[in-house]
Amino acid sequence: MLRPVPRPSPAERRAALRATRATPLPPDERRRALIEATRPLVLTHGLDVTTRQIAEAAGVAEGTIFRAFETKGELFCAVMQDALAPEPIVAQIKDVPADLDLAATVAWLVDLLSTSARRTRALFAALAHAKPREHLNIGPRTHEERDEAITAALMTVLSRFDEELRVSPTTAAWAVKGQAMAIAHTLPTADDPAITEPRMVASLLLNGIANHPC
Repeated sequence: MLRPVPRPSPAERRAALRATRATPLPPDERRRALIEATRPLVLTHGLDVTTRQIAEAAGVAEGTIFRAFETKGELFCAVMQDALAPEPIVAQIKDVPADLDLAATVAWLVDLLSTSARRTRALFAALAHAKPREHLNIGPRTHEERDEAITAALMTVLSRFDEELRVSPTTAAWAVKGQAMAIAHTLPTADDPAITEPRMVASLLLNGIANHPC
């Protein structure tokens, strides 16, 4: 005869429930998790993304969003600010392999910057019709700080080639950055696909468009 399995007491059930619950994240980590979960949803759904979708993607309760951010607009603003944070792109610039020659380095930088700019542009386009707009106002200083940090990182990398450059690292950084931004805004249907090819862009930057120097 089978013996009945003893039922756990209420105290034992409460202890088991506590043991299976995930440890609550610290506030900064909770915000980070929500930002990471929201970014791809915004790219897919724009402003139509719901807090329920965000909560499911982040693996949290819907109310958790509003313990980290007062409004959904504030969360969107945090996503935009995170996209403009200079630290990730600066780290990638500084990680350009030191054994590359000047042409390969410029092509690498152009590809890196144009890809980053496209992603940021897509995110901003998805949020372009936010209302009220002031909820997504990140201010000009954020853009300035990002630009300054990227320029400084480019100058550091391009300084490796001081003897090969006929301009200062500052001017070289400006040229690389400007061309990368131009690529990011070039339509995919451009007549000449070489326009957005990093190696071709690097060649144009280094050699110009004339057969011989003017």
